[in-house]
Amino acid sequence: MTTRTDARSITHEHLLGVVLSELASRRPDGGSRLLDVGCGDGALLTYFGHRLPELAPHAPVELHGFDVRDHGVQEAGFMAHTLDSLAAAHPAVDWNARVSSIADADPWPYAADSFDVVVSNQVLEHVRDHDRLFAETRRVLKDGGYAVHLFPLKHYVWEGHLLLPFVHRIGYFDLLRWYISCLSRLGLGKFRTHEREFGTTLPVFAERHADLLLHYCNYLSYRQVLALAKRHGLRPSFRYTKDFYTLKLRTMLGRRAKTAYHRQWPPAEWLAFMLLRQVSSITLFLEKRESFRSA
Repeated sequence: MTTRTDARSITHEHLLGVVLSELASRRPDGGSRLLDVGCGDGALLTYFGHRLPELAPHAPVELHGFDVRDHGVQEAGFMAHTLDSLAAAHPAVDWNARVSSIADADPWPYAADSFDVVVSNQVLEHVRDHDRLFAETRRVLKDGGYAVHLFPLKHYVWEGHLLLPFVHRIGYFDLLRWYISCLSRLGLGKFRTHEREFGTTLPVFAERHADLLLHYCNYLSYRQVLALAKRHGLRPSFRYTKDFYTLKLRTMLGRRAKTAYHRQWPPAEWLAFMLLRQVSSITLFLEKRESFRSA
């Protein structure tokens, strides 16, 4: 079985593949509830709302989502547009009860043990307080539930927002602004596009994007992710990272995406992850499960 390539991005296709794989292996009775953390314009929820009933009619999934309204990444009033888009795509669902916006410092507006699945797409590199995100993830997940976060680690070379190498590893503002300016003068990154489309000057571009990296991006390392998972009682793995890049390759070759992934030999999964973390996004898989104490 294959999926259509009608997702807005390959990241949506990949997250769908992970959820379908887990649904196939877990076979939940009576359906499950999924939370999209940082749902943005609702595109992932819209896509899941179309594809999950088609591909897993035996396992209905109730979709929910939220985003932060005062972080600075989303435009003011974005949630009204999100709700309108979701209502147009799935008019039978009461999205006002399913999707909300919160302040950055607010707790997530859900009771403990509310969800079977938590997902996020390109969100964790923008989170200010990762401790709180991991703690809230564990709180809202049911026992045996899981979270899937697709995002880049600090280890990757070519930073995705500016398309410049190593730029996200510089914390000294003056040096960062100078570095962005120098590489932009060489024709690298996004400056020429901003200059052509918006008339942005190089000093303004370098300053604004240095602020973007310093104030709105917060990249984690591999070791930091493992430490956060351990601190908050979650099992970490990166088991679906290789599948994301396999999907990319299949797309480049014009082949259709698979609807389910198959587990590989764990040492091979880990070695692939250690290499691919330097390229782009990785897939962090977290489980709220612990067998020793209950034995």
